Amino acid sequence: MAEMKIGYGSEYQLLRYLGHHRNYLNKEIRKIIGEGEIQWFDYPIDTRHDSCDGELEGIECFKEQSNYSEIEAEWEKFWPQRGSSQNWDGIFVQNDVWYFVEAKAHLEEANQKCQAKNESRKIIEKAFEKTSGSSSLAKRWLNCDCYQLANRLAFIYFCINHKINASLLYINFINGYDISINGNKDKNVKKIEEWDKKWSDEYKTLNIQKPDNNVLKISDDFEVKIYHVYIDCHEKYDVVEMSQT
Repeated sequence: MAEMKIGYGSEYQLLRYLGHHRNYLNKEIRKIIGEGEIQWFDYPIDTRHDSCDGELEGIECFKEQSNYSEIEAEWEKFWPQRGSSQNWDGIFVQNDVWYFVEAKAHLEEANQKCQAKNESRKIIEKAFEKTSGSSSLAKRWLNCDCYQLANRLAFIYFCINHKINASLLYINFINGYDISINGNKDKNVKKIEEWDKKWSDEYKTLNIQKPDNNVLKISDDFEVKIYHVYIDCHEKYDVVEMSQT
């Protein structure tokens, strides 16, 4: 988890919308995933960061589940226990579905290479093979720049195979990086079409067809519900109307 920047970036914008515009954010999310109460998880305290907060990691959100010890035992076999697991920008539950949230404010945020080595790398490759149903795809996922999306898909695969109804949800910010600091304003995404192209490129790199009706088909045996929500950080809305919903 990087340190949060004040005034720009995905972590700041998500915190801003959760704190100051939660009704609006939830309304925009429900437009995509359907109606139902959205229950967000709190973030863990972590004084190693300037913000004094961290992110929920891996399977720790399931600790209150009665079968957590079983989930944990299976997770230890599925994913390396050295290094860090998946860090989630947010997690919420709606209608018994767990939504694992990734927030993005500039295109390069989605780029990531696998840094694992030796035995950990072998374990991840095996997890990718189970997820994709292909040893060749597993190698492709492990060695490309789209490792972050690949390991999120593996996480959802693990959840579904352990009877946890889970989906991925991306919050893509428009004008979320609109600030002139060291030239960073060049990273600002101004149009939804820029995000659409980015995600199309990610699917192509992973050799996955684009989602059809929010369903991402990974193999004959596995498909993922994946949602994209677009929030324009400059857009104004009727606060009075929102306060009544």
